[in-house]
Amino acid sequence: MSFKRYEGKYQFYRSVAIGLAKSVEVGEELVQELFLILLKKDKELLDRLDKEDKAEAYCIQIMKFQLYSKRSNFYKSELRWNKNRSENKVVDYLEEEQTELDFMHLVEMEKVELIIKRLPFFEREVFKVYFGGSGLSFTKFAEQSGISRKILYNTIEKVKAHIKEHYNDLEG
Repeated sequence: MSFKRYEGKYQFYRSVAIGLAKSVEVGEELVQELFLILLKKDKELLDRLDKEDKAEAYCIQIMKFQLYSKRSNFYKSELRWNKNRSENKVVDYLEEEQTELDFMHLVEMEKVELIIKRLPFFEREVFKVYFGGSGLSFTKFAEQSGISRKILYNTIEKVKAHIKEHYNDLEG
């Protein structure tokens, strides 16, 4: 008789657990934890609580303890796991965003390369050397290439303007 009464109230305890947890997933786990705890309880205690109409209050207290107490097994296992899973979702989302950004960066770079390929040889080569990771200043670039700093600067500015002008032509 003792445990059957509690089983018959499963839907009640489930709805209370979901309300306490503010989540269907956690609430369902919480009500399962409640029933595992009740199975381990003394039958005489469960019968006495039932006769005194204290069974619901007792079960709700058990669920509250399991949900909110950092000492409970439920809190230690379920809520930490859910928290970590949520954090992993954020990490997964950020990784997806980074992958999307990397892809978009590649697309943008391909557009710029198409525009640069249409430039005359001199402009194309000056631009590639200057922005290709050489790390040279205009002065060092001029010294190493034998081309005046002013010509290099004007060439780079001309290429940048050309890229800005033709970049949107490649949309679509």
